[in-house]
Amino acid sequence: MTLDVTVSDHAVLRWLEREGGLDVEAVRRALAASVGRAVAAADRVGGGRYRIVTDTSTFVVVSGVVVTVLPSRRGARR
Repeated sequence: MTLDVTVSDHAVLRWLEREGGLDVEAVRRALAASVGRAVAAADRVGGGRYRIVTDTSTFVVVSGVVVTVLPSRRGARR
């Protein structure tokens, strides 16, 4: 008998951090570095809520905080 179990994104992240050896803070720094200039530019012109679109990802930013990362539609057109 198998039970249907759902695993949250938070649980996956914590498992990767604690059991898989993922350095979450290093990933956080890398993400911040990759969008830092775009966030600063957007904040200078009013910021708020916006998206930063690259070839591979779309970063959703709210009040200077990257709140999620989605696959980029731009890369899908290739």
